[in-house]
Amino acid sequence: MGGITGNVTALRVTVTILVLLAFVPLLHSGYYENLGRGVLMFATLSFGWNILGGYTGYVSFGNVVFFGIGTYTSAALWQHWHQQSIPLAIVCAMVVAVVFAIVLGTPILRLRGHYFAIATLGIALATEEIVANIDWLGAGSGQAIRPLEAFSSYYVAMWIVCAASMLATYLITHSKLGYAFVAIRENEEAAAVLGVNATRYKVIAWAISAAMAAAAGAVFAGANGFIDPPTAFATDDNVFPIVMALLGGVGTVAGPLIGALILTAINETLWSHFPQIHTLFFGAVIVLVVLFLPRGLLWLLNVRGGWRGVVATFGAYRV
Repeated sequence: MGGITGNVTALRVTVTILVLLAFVPLLHSGYYENLGRGVLMFATLSFGWNILGGYTGYVSFGNVVFFGIGTYTSAALWQHWHQQSIPLAIVCAMVVAVVFAIVLGTPILRLRGHYFAIATLGIALATEEIVANIDWLGAGSGQAIRPLEAFSSYYVAMWIVCAASMLATYLITHSKLGYAFVAIRENEEAAAVLGVNATRYKVIAWAISAAMAAAAGAVFAGANGFIDPPTAFATDDNVFPIVMALLGGVGTVAGPLIGALILTAINETLWSHFPQIHTLFFGAVIVLVVLFLPRGLLWLLNVRGGWRGVVATFGAYRV
């Protein structure tokens, strides 16, 4: 009961934070708007990764490929068809990413463990290289996108994408689909015996993950105003969502947004005080998260007796 109560409380707090983030544009500050949009973007990417890695148990190191697909779909709409409708860009990006995930997921998701993780990383690297050699997509030079006059529109769009991803995660976890994902994570062979078509459900999980990442990418492209392969397939956009899910709590609805808030705050603080070597410190933070919080803050707070559990866990590592 304690764990259930803790999960409900964490979910309520997260929803409250999400509602508060909706009012950031009212501050009329470009800095806070960019910062808030970054939190929402990484939270969305983390929600997407969490569907596959947290609930289904298949750790992907290449989900940035769907973010990149979303950015280039949005850029292509502007460059070749002069369409700058954010809803249209989001829908088209999601469709392209889902098709990509289904086509590649059917063979790739038959792999397991580190074989699957390496395969997804290889797909991301290969896709970036392919895009960098397609002239129609701007090749290595990239593409410019004229931002909308109402720049806050991108913030609102990213907020909606993040809120929709969180709502989708919540609905999935309370559905037959979510139960199938968790069954695969816990014991894929046993799930198959119970009649769960593991391959089909894994492809569905990856397609949902792809749709979330692509939607975030479509909004980011317009807000950024320029897209090239290193930007669309950035290493940060690949690693940060995973660490955020780990920090907040994998396999939870609230974890990705909580992790995104905390990690973004840490990164921004380190960059402000140590601009020359902030990447070094941030790397150390990531190592500490993996070492001390492998199951996330929510697990510690729910299962290990609140903040006492946090203190006890860290105290266990004293030399």
